[in-house]
Amino acid sequence: MNAPHQFTPTAISVTVIESAQPMFMTKKFSLNPDGTLNKTSIAELTSGRCQTFGLKTLREFADFLDDLKSNQAMLYGISPEHPQAHVVTKAKLAENQTPNTITRTRDFFQFAPVPGVMMLDHDGVPDGQDELTPEQLRAKLIDVAPMLGDAAMLWRPSASSGIKATDGRQLTRLCGQRIYIPVVDASQIPAAGKALIDLLWAAGVGWLRIGAAGQALERTLVDASVWQPERLDFAAAPVLADGLTREAPKAIFFNEHSPLADLRTLIAADDGSVKASAKKQREEALRAATPKRDEARAAWVAERAPALAQQRNISEDQAQLILRRACEKRTLMGDFLLKSSDGVDVTVSDLLDNPERWHGKRFADPLEPTYGNDNRIAWANLRGGGRPHLYSHAHGGTRYNLVRPSQRIQLAAGQRARVTDSMLDLERQRGELFDFGEGASLVRLAGARTVPVTRDWLMDHFDRCAEFFIIKMVNEAPMQIPQDAPTWLAASVLAKNGERKFPRLSAVITAPILRRDGSVLAEPGHDHESSLLFVTDRETVPHVPDRPTVQQALSAVGRLWAPVRLFPLVDHVDRGVVLAAMITACLRPSLPTSPAFGFDAPAAGTGKTLLAQVVGALGSGEAPAAMPPASNKEEECRKRLFASLRDGYKSILWDNVRDVFGNTALDAFLTAPVFADRILGVSETACLPNRALFLVTGNNLRLLGDTCRRVLVARIDATTDTPYARTFDFDPLQTVLGRRESLVIDALTIVRAWIAAGRPRIAKGRTASFETWDDLVRQPVVWISQFTQAVELPAFGDPLDATKRAFEHDPEAAKLGAILEAWDHCFGSRPTTVAEAVGRAGNADDGSIALRDAIDEIASERGTLNRRILGRWIERHVDSRRNGRWFARGTIRTGSQTWVVQTERLAEVGRPKPTFSHQTHQAEQARANG
Repeated sequence: MNAPHQFTPTAISVTVIESAQPMFMTKKFSLNPDGTLNKTSIAELTSGRCQTFGLKTLREFADFLDDLKSNQAMLYGISPEHPQAHVVTKAKLAENQTPNTITRTRDFFQFAPVPGVMMLDHDGVPDGQDELTPEQLRAKLIDVAPMLGDAAMLWRPSASSGIKATDGRQLTRLCGQRIYIPVVDASQIPAAGKALIDLLWAAGVGWLRIGAAGQALERTLVDASVWQPERLDFAAAPVLADGLTREAPKAIFFNEHSPLADLRTLIAADDGSVKASAKKQREEALRAATPKRDEARAAWVAERAPALAQQRNISEDQAQLILRRACEKRTLMGDFLLKSSDGVDVTVSDLLDNPERWHGKRFADPLEPTYGNDNRIAWANLRGGGRPHLYSHAHGGTRYNLVRPSQRIQLAAGQRARVTDSMLDLERQRGELFDFGEGASLVRLAGARTVPVTRDWLMDHFDRCAEFFIIKMVNEAPMQIPQDAPTWLAASVLAKNGERKFPRLSAVITAPILRRDGSVLAEPGHDHESSLLFVTDRETVPHVPDRPTVQQALSAVGRLWAPVRLFPLVDHVDRGVVLAAMITACLRPSLPTSPAFGFDAPAAGTGKTLLAQVVGALGSGEAPAAMPPASNKEEECRKRLFASLRDGYKSILWDNVRDVFGNTALDAFLTAPVFADRILGVSETACLPNRALFLVTGNNLRLLGDTCRRVLVARIDATTDTPYARTFDFDPLQTVLGRRESLVIDALTIVRAWIAAGRPRIAKGRTASFETWDDLVRQPVVWISQFTQAVELPAFGDPLDATKRAFEHDPEAAKLGAILEAWDHCFGSRPTTVAEAVGRAGNADDGSIALRDAIDEIASERGTLNRRILGRWIERHVDSRRNGRWFARGTIRTGSQTWVVQTERLAEVGRPKPTFSHQTHQAEQARANG
């Protein structure tokens, strides 16, 4: 590959893909025998090289496009860690992971937070309208997005434009247009593209194009599907056979010398009113297009039904039903015919009956088999853990559910039990509903989240998977009369908690995981042993090594740490906490309990929320929403946590905590494998499996009481007055989202290497309430940290050491230490009542001043010291140790409890501890009360 420009992070960053196989990465044109134009589709890239370039000006970028060879194409995402690399398919990478070899996927490419190019692809206007000139296209874009008026732009025609025959015939004119906008921050391109599409729709510049099977396809002046970091722009000149020439329009520059565009203004323009207007325009467009859509669907069904009926030996009415469900519901029934990649017709039933044979195989688009002349545009996911489906990339991508023929169920008086049992049997066969947790709440999947099943949803679901009927005599002959799913059937199924015998579900995972015993779960589907459901849309599941070596584990640490390496973590303990958090995120669905993880900084803008989202994304595959924290009121906290579990959250992120953090509801949640509460709006209690990763952030985050041992806090400090102004050449969150599965494998590799080494327990002690987490997370982190510095990786401390710092900064612990020290100074080992202590605090000697200050922190009320508050506070802290001291109960004196400060010094010399059993205390209290 030629390298006329050297990559620099401050330049406009783009990537060139140079293909070794196939030989061409641009369109090829030739003449058919009848003189018409023949276009050859671009083959899939199987092997090549990528290189990132830095271009200083828009003119330089234009020259760069003009110099592209026929085996080169552009990417507007970059691979920050692989500016030059060998590019292969996923299958080839899995077979041979040679150094610096990558795939053209988001595992490696991203829109990084560096200067880049936003490409706008214009492919046409609504039918009946005149094509736009470059100037008209730009003007219309500026009309809806005025902030683009000052932006530098490069206009170029598509490679298909301006093709002529040598005899002078004009075969193509302006077939497509591209506008290239250099931008300050390429990571904002996807959000800016979405905003631009909303603005176009809100301004009435959006429309629906009706597909051959009645698909309502959204269109605007620009293609909404191009803003993907791995998407190719075939910008090189086409390859022309003999008899063809090309006279394409010249490139046009607008505002060539303007500064790079800041996309934040475009993103901000997509506010609530714009979104609402865009939604309304879409709805109106769909209503207007409904007659034409229905007409297209009817014509498509009528044309294909006779052939399908004949091929499958079914009635034409049944064939029409099958075809209508395909085009209206995106559901392919058992007799629906698919065309495989080798041109053979295959039924959906064949796929469902033989998943081992057909999983991952390629097919033509089910509704338009000739789309793109590509028999490989769709693939079958039959073993992904969820509902079997076919995914077609045609028209931007569509998912088609694959189902067997509906079962027929007769309704009759006195037959409710039979009907209910038949429905339960059918649902067990379909495997779409699950019993969730100890209370066996009924849930379904929505993507990779669990959603509680309601009665109304269940009735609609029953109508889709069964055909209900009654038998009625008509003209003295029995007739089957169709019926809707009865309400009582949904109520009966919902009421059978604990009796349905559906698969028991604890959590849904989307990547391989280790079970609680350390064994690997990498087979999609429901795992009875762990009650986990592995759902994936990947054609192949990445391999987890069974007995990785220390060197393999160190390589895995390097890859896992790379996305977070630039966060300014303060010391080795903070790094240990973050590494433990990342591994925990990958294992949390298997762990009965897990500590929470806090991210703390001295100032806003340091990156603590981003770091928390990176950790959460590693576990769930999506960035967790940053939610405002619940107050420290226990009822509100408990309800928020329970609602998060019921809604299927895999990660819970409470962002920007301002107050001291901790209460008994949170403490119970973090140590509870099962969390129970009342369901809002109904008089029912549910017991839900607690497999959520809890994350919290705050400036100078302080933990309270027992929460100190339940939340491991990592501190980051940029040591600057303006941490929010720092810049980086990659986006940690996009990096994790792009290569999430491979990073999960790295996390599991570290743990498997520890297991292969004999499970050495290097870290001292065992974390109470989090024993399994200690085994599978803390011990591997401490073990691998012995070897990291030898290979130039950072040092990682024991994550449990973070609890010591938390207790040191606990305000309750500080109060306890102060009052114990002052009490000991004033009273020594003498049993003392609260009233005596408050009275002594009014004296003027030095010890009494310290005692007053300590009590004031605990029990001040309207300027006075409240004895009742102080007594209850001491009661709550009996036997809690601080700096070698603790409160113990003394005798009852004139009806009042006395307190004694015990010290380790006294315990060492064998002084009897003046404490009483609970029974003795009750007896003393009874005598004192007469």
